[in-house]
Amino acid sequence: MINRDKIVKTVIDIGNGKIKAITGELSSNGEVLRVLKYVEGPSYGMIKNEIRDGEALSKSINNVVEKLRMATDQEIEAVTIGISGDGIKSRTTNIEYNFSETEVTEEQMKALLVEAEKKVLSQDEQIIKTEIYNIKVDNSGIIKNPLGILGSKLQGDVHLIYTEKKRVAKLVEIINRIGIDVENIVLNAYASAKSTLGEEDKRMGVALADIGEGSTDIILYKNDKLIYTKTIPLGGMHFKSDLVYILKLTDDEDAIEILNKYRDRDISPDGYIYYGDGKHIAALELEDFINARVEEIIDYIDNTIEKSGFNGYLGKGLVLTGGVISDKIINPEKLLEKINKKTGYVARRVLPSEFSGLEEVTTNMATVIGLFYEVMEEEDRKMRTGSYTHQEIQVKNEKIVPPINVEEDLTKMLEEEIVEEEKVEKTNGVVKAIKNWFSNFI
Repeated sequence: MINRDKIVKTVIDIGNGKIKAITGELSSNGEVLRVLKYVEGPSYGMIKNEIRDGEALSKSINNVVEKLRMATDQEIEAVTIGISGDGIKSRTTNIEYNFSETEVTEEQMKALLVEAEKKVLSQDEQIIKTEIYNIKVDNSGIIKNPLGILGSKLQGDVHLIYTEKKRVAKLVEIINRIGIDVENIVLNAYASAKSTLGEEDKRMGVALADIGEGSTDIILYKNDKLIYTKTIPLGGMHFKSDLVYILKLTDDEDAIEILNKYRDRDISPDGYIYYGDGKHIAALELEDFINARVEEIIDYIDNTIEKSGFNGYLGKGLVLTGGVISDKIINPEKLLEKINKKTGYVARRVLPSEFSGLEEVTTNMATVIGLFYEVMEEEDRKMRTGSYTHQEIQVKNEKIVPPINVEEDLTKMLEEEIVEEEKVEKTNGVVKAIKNWFSNFI
């Protein structure tokens, strides 16, 4: 939506526990970016990133959108939303594309991606995000930028992130129910990484775990490239479900009361948390239940990184963000200590970047802020180049060796890894302009 000399956009993070949304604006010259309003509200009808009650979820989203409309006096006709869940698939494949000898253009690069999609996707699946690296032209070595090079064959490793079309269609239909169109769908993990990870993190190798209410999104980067992503169905909501099961509670509200009192340290002098009609649980016993679930989440994160085949590539270790990290139920420092002990990675928590219009930034805002960054970066690119580039192609000299089979021994893969010291190259052109642009608002 264009408002006189400003571009106004709205993004929505549809979570399992909360709906978070931002309406913000970008000046027509690309020099001023600010959030007009951030709003959040309860989310009903979404469980473990799957829609269980479409009507309830639509109402939840509509309530947040109406708050935005009232606060900003903006018409909201279209939004960008995030997508997540264990239905998201991540796969890397090596592709060759032959053509009549000519200088390589963006059309050939896009054709390479199309060939990868044909090889990997079924008719019932669609792309959410792609990356391409280790590009070669004819029989050359790895080329930083193949555009303009004379050749007749392209070869590269194409990483595809995709899901079933029906999952996307169902999510879009939920938004359409309230009279709003969906402009774009962005991978939640990618959005969280966008708002939290620095250039050095992505270059040296890092795993980001966004631990939310119903699930944990994990995304891996190396040499500035997204190399793996997965969602595991564990998050903060499981503390509640554990209590319901262990204490045989008939009412979820009792579990919520217990957790709220533990969060607020509303503990009696004798060490008990009282709830409901005179019932109680020892605070130390509750802490044991919570720690057991935390240990399970850590195990899943560790196993996911191990199975990705890239566990030896993470020079910057493990970064944590998400709602559970900002929740006072878990002691963040103890969590980092547990992760370091279990995985051996240096673990740290990271806040999303701050910019004009957001009064307070917490880790549970990582995804929605990343969605906003992505949308406005695309708008800025369109103003400067005249067109959107949903999949911007950036190819680095450094080699990434994708695992062909995550079950096979990694010895051979690690022997092939380039072990000489990585050289940091100065970013230029469009990419530099984008990063300089963002620096004005952080």
